[in-house]
Amino acid sequence: MKVREIMTSPIHTVTSERSVQYVSDIMSELKIGSLVVVDYGKTVGIITSRDIRSSHPNRIVADSMTPEPVSILQDQFVWEALDIMEKHCIERLLVIDGEQTIGIVTRETVQIKLSQILDPLTGLYRAPYIQHIGEYMLNQRQPFQLLFIDLNNFGEINKVYGHPVGDDIIVGFSNHLRSSSDDRDYVCRYAGDEFVIITTRNEHDTLALVNSVSNPAMIHNINISAAVGLVNISLVTDFFTYSLRELISHASLQSTSIKRYSAS
Repeated sequence: MKVREIMTSPIHTVTSERSVQYVSDIMSELKIGSLVVVDYGKTVGIITSRDIRSSHPNRIVADSMTPEPVSILQDQFVWEALDIMEKHCIERLLVIDGEQTIGIVTRETVQIKLSQILDPLTGLYRAPYIQHIGEYMLNQRQPFQLLFIDLNNFGEINKVYGHPVGDDIIVGFSNHLRSSSDDRDYVCRYAGDEFVIITTRNEHDTLALVNSVSNPAMIHNINISAAVGLVNISLVTDFFTYSLRELISHASLQSTSIKRYSAS
């Protein structure tokens, strides 16, 4: 799910010596919220409807625009666009290809797109997110570690306490995963009480992550633990010849074996 798939293109431009009133008229006519400011073929800024509202109509664009606007590459992931916008507290990004501005993507568009792959219960991304991440890394031959996390005895929790409490446990454990992860980790709720993390941590730090998410924790006064299957380039021969689906299956079988061993 790349930025190029959701960006608005072609862009509408204006030069920096134009008046704010001119820009306002253009935006009203085109029903758009921003114009890219281009001088002599080079992008020098962006002017938005917010800039116009706070500027006198007779001022020129150069005095009202945001210079050196934040941008993103067209082949970056949609969720990276949201991270950048939140970091800079902005509502739109210029989309670039090399040095050329080819589109605009807004926070609203990104959020609508991401809502399609967000789990409504936990707020974590769902399986399609991790599929995109893993397949991209495999295609780039970028080493990673994959954790398949399966809660222990979750079926019994639902039977004893009821499904609403089971949902509370899922939410609580999801929050535990968030607090255990950092910017090297990609976390998703894969299905039911199963979660997947793809991480670029080294092996030592990955084992620390495995311990953190597998060790028992009290969630809503219930002792919760998880079985974690792990695959990486050291554990799987010819790692990059496998699809992500196959690697997830391998890690899933590991977690099942751990459960059986723990129960025996």
